[in-house]
Amino acid sequence: MKKNTYLILLFISLSAVAQQKVPFTKPDTVQLMTEVVIKGFESDKRLLETPVSAGTVSRRDIQRFSNASLVPAINIVPGVRMEERSPGSYRLSIRGSLLRSPFGVRNVKVYWNDIPFTDAGGNTYFNLVDQNSIRLIEILKGPAGSMYGANTGGVVILHSDEPPLQENIAQKHHFRAQINGGSYGLFGENVQWQYQDKNISSSLTQSHLQSDGYRQNTRLRRDVLQWNGSARLSEKDKLDWILMYADMYYQTPGGLTLQQMQADPRQARPATPTAPGAAEQKAAIYNKTPFAGLSNQYKFNKHWSNTTSLMLAYTDFKNPFITNYEARKETNVGLRTKMVYHTVTGRHDLKFIAGMEWLYNYSAINNYGNQRGNADTIQFRDKIWARQLLPFLQGEWQLGKKFQLQAGLGTNFFVYHYQRLTDLDDSKKKKRLDEQLLPRVAGLYRITDNVSLYASVSKGFSPPAIAEVRPSEGSFYSNLQPEYGWNREIGLRGKLWKNRLLFDITAYHFKLQDAIVRRINDTGAEYFVNAGGTDQKGVEVFTEYILVQNSVTFVRTAKLWTSITLNDFSFTDYSIDDKDYSGNALTGVAKTIWSGGFDMSTAYGLYLNTSFTQTSKLPLNDANGFYAPSYQVLLARLGWKKEFNAFSIELFTGIDNALNQLYSLGNDINAYGNRFYNPAPGRNYYGGLIVNL
Repeated sequence: MKKNTYLILLFISLSAVAQQKVPFTKPDTVQLMTEVVIKGFESDKRLLETPVSAGTVSRRDIQRFSNASLVPAINIVPGVRMEERSPGSYRLSIRGSLLRSPFGVRNVKVYWNDIPFTDAGGNTYFNLVDQNSIRLIEILKGPAGSMYGANTGGVVILHSDEPPLQENIAQKHHFRAQINGGSYGLFGENVQWQYQDKNISSSLTQSHLQSDGYRQNTRLRRDVLQWNGSARLSEKDKLDWILMYADMYYQTPGGLTLQQMQADPRQARPATPTAPGAAEQKAAIYNKTPFAGLSNQYKFNKHWSNTTSLMLAYTDFKNPFITNYEARKETNVGLRTKMVYHTVTGRHDLKFIAGMEWLYNYSAINNYGNQRGNADTIQFRDKIWARQLLPFLQGEWQLGKKFQLQAGLGTNFFVYHYQRLTDLDDSKKKKRLDEQLLPRVAGLYRITDNVSLYASVSKGFSPPAIAEVRPSEGSFYSNLQPEYGWNREIGLRGKLWKNRLLFDITAYHFKLQDAIVRRINDTGAEYFVNAGGTDQKGVEVFTEYILVQNSVTFVRTAKLWTSITLNDFSFTDYSIDDKDYSGNALTGVAKTIWSGGFDMSTAYGLYLNTSFTQTSKLPLNDANGFYAPSYQVLLARLGWKKEFNAFSIELFTGIDNALNQLYSLGNDINAYGNRFYNPAPGRNYYGGLIVNL
């Protein structure tokens, strides 16, 4: 495909027979975020009624953009930052920096419904997730060790998109197909079949995405086949499942210096007198992962219930890098179970939860020399075993409609073994990290029916991930210690003016000890150290205002929204290599991020979604000697929906980076040679077609 083209393919062939067509949704109804039901911490209540700092990303939010990346939708949530250094290379942080995440997702626990998706080694392959299979993304901010074990960042819960089980419902089939394309060789297609009757609800999705990329050596290809669903086994017994196979390949262009980015932002990392370039070495990621998860919910009686979830996954991972070629085979097993007791006595609503989560990872990791993308001479051959055990307890007391109290306690047992088969001493070595008690206490007071005040205190604990103990350059860092800290926060949320205005305001203070920080050696290889501590103060604000709701005029719905993140993050007691960084601003964190937008739909099916984001400058190294400049990003999507008797269609087109800003969406912090920058695409366009049957 030619680059810089505007691709809209307007032909789809569907062949399907349905016993009963699914009724189509009428023109969009604007739903305030406070009406979304939060599942985290076993709340199962509306956000307005939950003492949890949380953000949500709905399917509607995801479809506000190009349908090619989750990044712009997730970045709407204040306090949350998702980056994409090159197509497919996701990074995610919640209320923190990306000090620990050169690529991938660490220090954040991820679940599919109630099924663990993060492995025992502390890593999550978030880029394998197909956004077309997601109904809702729930983001719990701050330490959540009282119920979810090892993390100081927070928790992400992915809710799959099969329809809810309903009694006395006839068989229904729903078919959906989408095709989209855009600049820089972007092309995607997905097909989905949903089935529903009174005992079974399921969703089968096939998805393909490819792109040539904006920069040299940034080609992407991802194929995902996924089947998720629910089955009512009896009046008391329900089974949920997810079966997924993902095959992903993306090239990694490497970081540029400021001068290189300004001279030619589309180039890959060039060769130097001592090292070849990224394109020459065919630097890339190859990931093939089958994932299976089962979750059984059984109600013994009106008071007692149990949910038990099982996860199995295998990953074949290859990473030709500039300095070496890493081949990794990972086997992951996970089990999570919880007993719930729930009773209501007068004005007292009591719930008690006791459970545990067990995770196991076995990784066989081989490092070779890299000969232009081919594995050469063996350098290291290693085996690593990791186990985590996370017991937890929680109680919840609801007193009438006004007051709610949650109190929980968990801990995290983490043990890993490692063995280097290429050493003379190839004996298996063991490292057990000291566990800590992880309490959380949270309370909520309903000031009025529509306004709530909440507060919480919690402790987080995060052991180093396997990729930090044994980074890609091959050394073992067994002295690396867990990071831990206390978080305190208070928030006010609600809706006013006849439910037209939503507001959610949170202030927090998080003090982290033994923070894990990424460093780079003179060959460009990464390693990690404990950096003393950090002091993190922040304010998060999200508001929505409905201008028009279900009007019979030309403009059917319209709303304004804004998201504000204010960060005051700094290092404390941080000295390394005779350099004292205490008091410096935390690397990779912008002090202010502001987003806002306008959404509108009309009686004739036309709709418009706009989004503008302003990000302030941010430090690129611990010494604060280099800063990435501030930047502004404007995005917009224009579409048309039309419903017919048996099907509906949607045509859409859009623009990303409309202001054609030169910026880096994912900096390589503390990069050797000042190669900090990964330029994001310039102004680009996309379009597509969706058919529902």
